[in-house]
Amino acid sequence: MKAVRYAGAAVCLALAAYFMAPLVMGILHIGMVYPAALLALAAAMLLRPRWFRRLPRWLRRTGGALLGAGLALLAAVLVMMAVQAGNRPGPEDCTVVVLGCQVSASGEPTVMLRDRIDAAYDYLTAHPESRCVASGGQNDNEPISEAACGIDPDRILLEDRSRSTEENLRFTAEIIRQQGLNPRVAIASDNFHQLRASVWARRCGLEAESLGCASWWPLGPGYWAREAVAVVVLEVGSLLQGG
Repeated sequence: MKAVRYAGAAVCLALAAYFMAPLVMGILHIGMVYPAALLALAAAMLLRPRWFRRLPRWLRRTGGALLGAGLALLAAVLVMMAVQAGNRPGPEDCTVVVLGCQVSASGEPTVMLRDRIDAAYDYLTAHPESRCVASGGQNDNEPISEAACGIDPDRILLEDRSRSTEENLRFTAEIIRQQGLNPRVAIASDNFHQLRASVWARRCGLEAESLGCASWWPLGPGYWAREAVAVVVLEVGSLLQGG
């Protein structure tokens, strides 16, 4: 039995190290930290150190109940994120919305932005009547025109004021209304981003479907974990505001 506990603790510590691995690339965010901390705690519980055994039973049980409730909530949010990521557009034309993403120092699109551009390009190629709004604060070096490779530039509209997902969708909705575009939108962004983007889209009077992209595997789990927190914060904030 002790060998099983030790093996489980080793797995938890290995996963914690995996979540923190992006540190070597200069990346640090909450989606890396809290999963690593929870996994380290799980490893400690499996190893049953002396300090843990000395804690009052009521405290251990309360902590375990809170941890279980938190994990259940996290699992539910992750399932909803996955469901929305799989909500692909039907045969009818949609307005494509490309959500902004970080650009490298050289002005070239990052892997994440390139995937979003490619997803938009594929859809626009297959739906020649569809239009596209490229959303996100762009700088002069950001090659968003590459989203149009082979696409008529008149089909691409730029929204370059936004600095957040909320502003992405709010300012995009304004353009869609001004231009008389289809309010059914296909959002080109990472799979983990689709649920929160769809929430803001609905609040702006749009109906959102997913042109989701798989995230680069070394970074994906951390981004999914971070986004789950963002979704919870968004919904809690909405409840507190009575919306």
